[in-house]
Amino acid sequence: MIFHNEHKEIEELEEEGFWDVNPRTVTFFLAALALIVAIITFLSFYDGWKVKSQEEVATYVNEMNQFLTKSKQYSDSVEDSLKNGTATMFTKKDEQEFRTLMDTAGKLPFPSKWKEHQEAAAGLISARFMFFYHYQQDIRLGEEDMEKKLSELEKLEKEEKEVLLSSFDASGIPYHETEEGKITFSIKTY
Repeated sequence: MIFHNEHKEIEELEEEGFWDVNPRTVTFFLAALALIVAIITFLSFYDGWKVKSQEEVATYVNEMNQFLTKSKQYSDSVEDSLKNGTATMFTKKDEQEFRTLMDTAGKLPFPSKWKEHQEAAAGLISARFMFFYHYQQDIRLGEEDMEKKLSELEKLEKEEKEVLLSSFDASGIPYHETEEGKITFSIKTY
């Protein structure tokens, strides 16, 4: 029986020794665990902020693109009329719609690092409006004046595109430009 009792005491001592942990070790492991949780939380919030920021950029770019496309339709109609020698009739409603489009584009809220693009795009839309307005008011443009205006519009279009690409770079948003000049970009979403 004595042997059995000694075996039991040894097991109790081993169990007590297993749970006997240095308090400094426990503190170290708890601090390390807290640090890991803090880092994961920070990265989660940072990722969420970045996704929200990229979604704002996508919304802005899509809205501004709609304004640019609509203004280009108006200026292209005028250009075609002038080059073909045909008269396209625009109404006061067309003028008012274009003016509203121009005003809305100028007031469109823009994301951080996109102010320069908003200014370039609003400037391009304003120049297109003036081209349209002169035509609608029956202000005759000579061949040389027309080429000058079209050249100015083309220059503003190139500037807007360059600023667009630099704004994508500044925001850290990857993009791809096709041979036709179409720009596609991708953002992270949840």
